[in-house]
Amino acid sequence: MAEHGRLDVCVLNAGIGERGDLFDPGNGSWQKVLDVDLTAVIENTRRAVLCMGSSGGTIISVASAGGLFPMPAAPVYAASKAGVVHFTRSSAPLLAKRAIRLMCVCPEFVDTPLVRRVMVEDPDAARQLLGSLDISLLQPASVVAVIHDLMQPRHKGGTVAVVRQTGAVEYPFKRPASRSLAAAPPRSKVIGAGPTQAQLAAWARSNLPKQYKKIQVHALSSNFHQATRIVQAPLPDPAPGKLLLRRVHVGINASDINYTAGRYHASLAEAQSRLPFDAGFESVSIVVAVGSGVRGFSVGDPVATLSYDGFAEFGIAAANQALKVPRACPEVVALLTSGLTASIALKEAGSLKPGETVLVTAAAGGTGQFAVQLAKIAGCHVVATAGGADKAAMLKRLGVDRVVDYKKESLKAVLKAEYPRGIDVVYESVGGDMFSAALAALAPRGRLIIIGMMSAYQEGWPRSEHPGLPEKLLWKSASMIGFFLLRYAQHFKAHLAELINQMDAGKLQVMVDPRRFDGIEAIPAAVDHLNSGKSIGKVVVQLTHVPTEVLGSKL
Repeated sequence: MAEHGRLDVCVLNAGIGERGDLFDPGNGSWQKVLDVDLTAVIENTRRAVLCMGSSGGTIISVASAGGLFPMPAAPVYAASKAGVVHFTRSSAPLLAKRAIRLMCVCPEFVDTPLVRRVMVEDPDAARQLLGSLDISLLQPASVVAVIHDLMQPRHKGGTVAVVRQTGAVEYPFKRPASRSLAAAPPRSKVIGAGPTQAQLAAWARSNLPKQYKKIQVHALSSNFHQATRIVQAPLPDPAPGKLLLRRVHVGINASDINYTAGRYHASLAEAQSRLPFDAGFESVSIVVAVGSGVRGFSVGDPVATLSYDGFAEFGIAAANQALKVPRACPEVVALLTSGLTASIALKEAGSLKPGETVLVTAAAGGTGQFAVQLAKIAGCHVVATAGGADKAAMLKRLGVDRVVDYKKESLKAVLKAEYPRGIDVVYESVGGDMFSAALAALAPRGRLIIIGMMSAYQEGWPRSEHPGLPEKLLWKSASMIGFFLLRYAQHFKAHLAELINQMDAGKLQVMVDPRRFDGIEAIPAAVDHLNSGKSIGKVVVQLTHVPTEVLGSKL
C-alpha cells in the first residue's frame, strides 16, 4: 500500500500438506496445517479487505477439491480446505456490500513439488490420496487460467470453481454467467458433465465387431472422392504401450486434400510408394482396451488423438501420444487441430502481446473462430475476413472489432484506409491475394503467421511467387513464420487443457457447423462441404451412433 496506494486483486495461495497419523498421541503437526491452510486465509482476507477499503476489489483463495470430497489420508487438510470453501461462501455476501468479490478455486491434484515429494517419499500415502501413482496430474497453468478467469467481472462473489484432473471446470454451488451467442448454431452448446466411466466402458466394449471400416488413400489426388476408398480391417488387440479406441467424432480440415495428394510426405515418389495409407487427422474416442505397460489410462476414458489415421471406426494409438479429455464431443474435436493451431501459433510462434492489432483471414472457419477469440482474450484489437453476411454476423458476436466481408469490400483498401499504422500479427490461411494484402499491411516488426493457403489446395497447390518479399520484410524488420502443428507436439497437452478450461468457463465459444454428417460414408461429403466455402465453424462427422444417455450429449 505504501508503494502503490491501492490493492485491486489478492490471490491467497499458501498451503502445506498433512504428515503422519492424526490420532498418534505424539503427532502435533496437525495444528500447523490448520493455521496455514485456514487461519492464514481468514487473517489475510481481513487484511486485504482493509487495503481495498471503499474502492472494492477481488480476493481469490486457492482451496482444494479436498474441501468438497472426503480425504481419509489427510482429514485436517481436508477440514481446513472445506473451511476455506465455506468461509468464502459465508463471507461473500458481507463483502459484496463493500464492492469486494470473495471467491475460491479448488483444484484436484496438481503437479507441484509438494505432491511430487509425497509420491516419492511416502508412496503408500500418495496411493491413498491419489488412488494410483499413475495418475495424470493437473498442470499448474490450468489452475492459473481458472484464477485469471475468476478475475473477470462476470463472476460473482461466492463463486467456487473446482478444477478436475482432466482440466474441466465445475461450479458445484452455482454456475457463472457466460456470454450468449443468440444466433449461434444449435450445435455450439457445451455438453454437460456426462456419464460415469463405467457407463462409457460398457458402451465402448459392447457389440464389438470382428472387422471395422476405415478410409484409405489409394491414389494421389486433391479430389478426395477419387483418392480414397472405404475398406474393411480386422479389429486388432492393442500391443504393449498401446490403446484400442472406439472413435466417436472426427474433424474435417482443409489440409485433408493436401494429404490425399501426397503433399505431407517427403516427396511425391515417397507418397506413391506408401499407397495405400490411412487418412484423417483428428478424433475423439473412448478407450476399449489397454495394452500391457500402459499407465494412466483405463477402459472407458475419453481421449483425443492427432494422427494420420483418424477416419476409422476403431484405431490403435500409442498411450504416450493420446490426450485425456473430459468428454468425447464435437466441441473437443474442434479444439484439436483447429483450436491448438490457433492457440499455439499465436502464443508460441507469433509471440502475441496485449494491445496489438491482429488480422485473421478465413475467420469464420474451424481455426479462425479460435484465433479471433484468443486474440480478444489476450487484449488485442481484431480484424477478421469472411465471405457473406451470416459469417460476418457470427464474427461480430464473437467480439471481432472490424469484420471485412471480402464479397463486398476490398481487404487491401480497408487496411490502407483504417489501419495506416499497420497490422502487428497476421494469422493467415488463405493465400493468394489475401496473403498479398496482409503482407503489404504488416506494421514495423510485424509477424505474419502462415498456417495454410487453402485457396490453392484444390488446384494442386501451385508454387506462388512474391517478388520483392525480402525487401518488404527487411525495411520493416518484419518476419514471416510458417506454422505446421505437428512441429509443436510438446505444447499440445498444456494448450488443450487451457482451451477446455476456457470453453467450460464460457469464455471461449466453440462453433460447430450446423450441418450433420453421420457415419464414415459421410466423410467425403463433409470434405466437399468444407471446401465449398459454405461451412460456418468446425465441420465434424459422427462416426458411431452413441445413445444420448451414454455420452450425456444435449446435441
